Amino acid sequence: MIMIHAYALIFAFAFMACGLSTPMAARVAAWAGAIDRPDHFRRIHKGATPRLGGLSLALGIGVGIWVVVQSGYLGQWSEIGAWWPRQLSVLAASLIVLAVGFVDDSRGIGPRTKLLGQAAAVLVLYQGGIRIQSFELLGVSLDFTHPSTTFHLFSTEVVVGWPSFLLTMLWFLGCMNVWNLIDGMDGLASGVALLASGTLALVAMHFENVGVAVLATALAGSLTGFLLYNWHPACIFLGDSGSLLIGLLIGIIGVEGSLKGPSAISILFPILAMGLPISDTAMAIFRRWVRQLPLSAADRRHVHHLLIGLGLDPRQAALLLYCFSAFLCGAVLLGVALRNEILALILGLSGCGAFLLILTSRRDEMTTLRSDFRARLTRGRQERFAAKLTWDAIQRVELAADLDAIRAIYDETASRLGCVVTQLRCVRDGSLLINDDRDAKPATTRPGDEMSGATASFRLSLGQDSRLSVALTLLANSSVAADIAFRFLQRLALATSERIERLQEPGAVASMHRPAASDDALAGAPSGRADGDFVEHARTPRDWIRARLGGRPNTAVQTETIGEK
Repeated sequence: MIMIHAYALIFAFAFMACGLSTPMAARVAAWAGAIDRPDHFRRIHKGATPRLGGLSLALGIGVGIWVVVQSGYLGQWSEIGAWWPRQLSVLAASLIVLAVGFVDDSRGIGPRTKLLGQAAAVLVLYQGGIRIQSFELLGVSLDFTHPSTTFHLFSTEVVVGWPSFLLTMLWFLGCMNVWNLIDGMDGLASGVALLASGTLALVAMHFENVGVAVLATALAGSLTGFLLYNWHPACIFLGDSGSLLIGLLIGIIGVEGSLKGPSAISILFPILAMGLPISDTAMAIFRRWVRQLPLSAADRRHVHHLLIGLGLDPRQAALLLYCFSAFLCGAVLLGVALRNEILALILGLSGCGAFLLILTSRRDEMTTLRSDFRARLTRGRQERFAAKLTWDAIQRVELAADLDAIRAIYDETASRLGCVVTQLRCVRDGSLLINDDRDAKPATTRPGDEMSGATASFRLSLGQDSRLSVALTLLANSSVAADIAFRFLQRLALATSERIERLQEPGAVASMHRPAASDDALAGAPSGRADGDFVEHARTPRDWIRARLGGRPNTAVQTETIGEK
């Protein structure tokens, strides 16, 4: 009974401290310039709003825990002597996250810098003993302490289990960033976090995991006080300082709750309690990957944007998302009551899948995603085909004995990529080594070989006053996108230019190409390749090796006729 009174006092003190300090946090935000102004794109609020709510949130949590502990209400808990000093690492990590969020809210920092700050907070937690070493998932016990490495830091021996370290880092970074991404509407992140922390507090109380219950109760009380100001229309926002702090503390609750021996809860339950932000983040990552956008790119396709697009106002959208989050928290409580993780997992996954499917279908988001996904797969196949073809051509160019062979390889590769080479010219010291200027609209021999209009041209410097100029035109029936074909043909042209330069070096194998046309004949003479036959001296890799070693290659002469494309 005394412990229940302690939880009630923690909630009450956190609630009052956060509620009373939030107006002061708004003043600090105005002084620091941490003001969020609407941009008529992603930010849907009406006017300028301060965004340093994390300061009052942290103060409420700290006051709620400190007052109750110092008053002796947890005196009957036998493990308080070991638990209380360990909270120094939690305090240090929270201060680091608050500092990173404060700077980002007031001045703005890049994603990488923000990620480094978050990683520093995780390192503090790991050193303080808050780490994932092992847990039980769906009845399977997993150990992450091996392999490990021992370091000596300031005369202290530090043992780092690499799987444990990487999993701990991934868990906390994921928790912080999923809450950061969902904080896009008045009262959304704070309300959903209130439901999640309250659920985890009840679960911890059920398993008599006092340390976890204390932190979760303090977080729930502080969030309740903050929600009075954050409900639509919001007077203050969480900002990065608040959303990152929520993610860090819920991550700590999940880790400490799952590593307490017989009183441990499954790591699955905190994951299900965070089902809404995790689902929204997973959809955002998939959406940006499909559309080949950076993961940090902003858009208006989050769940709250989709609901507002359906005609709901911010309050209605927030209440609907609260109901969805309450369903997931109910699945967690049902799984705990029945001691059945599989049931909770099935309910949570089916609920998330049904909600997201219905929501995205109403806004045609699913249709667009399927179309973009198919386009991404198609481009991937084209990229792989063009890369393989170009790599093979580069190797053949490296073995080419003369300029005519290089020109034939380039023509063949361009043709297989659905392009026509309208110009291939190589000039060295004012003389033409290759001159192949063709008609801009050559006659086609096959249906569909008409020009599509997409063209590209580039000039590469070979050194020694040498230049290689290439002009390409895409055919209408090309199965490869224009940008992919042109990009890989440019890579092939670079390898071609390097091979041409080596062929012209003193001591290289004598070139057997036809004499280049003079500048006077260039104006009116048609391209030699398009007019008739030419002789290509093909050499095998064995011949090339013998030539490099000083032997005499066996040269086979092959005649090939190429007509107009």
